[in-house]
Amino acid sequence: MLIENQLYNKIREVLPTVCVDLLVTNEEKQYLLAKRTEKPAKGSWWFPGGRIYKGETWQECARRKGREELGIDLPIGNIVSVENYFADDADWHTVNLVVHAYFSHRIIELDKTHAEYRWTDKIEPELHECVKNPLKLYGYA
Repeated sequence: MLIENQLYNKIREVLPTVCVDLLVTNEEKQYLLAKRTEKPAKGSWWFPGGRIYKGETWQECARRKGREELGIDLPIGNIVSVENYFADDADWHTVNLVVHAYFSHRIIELDKTHAEYRWTDKIEPELHECVKNPLKLYGYA
């Protein structure tokens, strides 16, 4: 059972949240970024992802986030990195397991938590360190 949003937000103010971020790559050696519509990091280009539910493994969360946020089932790979994110726009701390996932579909159907998406093969300077770090570890420059 999930807790109500008001209680969840109070908990987030005092405890870190464990999340899974998806570093999705395609056959052209590009990776996926999605523009966030909600806090934290509202308006930023980020990996799709979100919190792990109690009783859910990180692998199950990664598959669920692929379905919820991108509308697709993704083959899930290994953890690329673990990042600590301290939100600038909220009093939240997340511990993000950045997990590789491989895209072999034709269509992405974004949910309401993202305004748009794009594929790229370079690390852009304006990206947050929690996005740049795993990209460097994965081999992007």
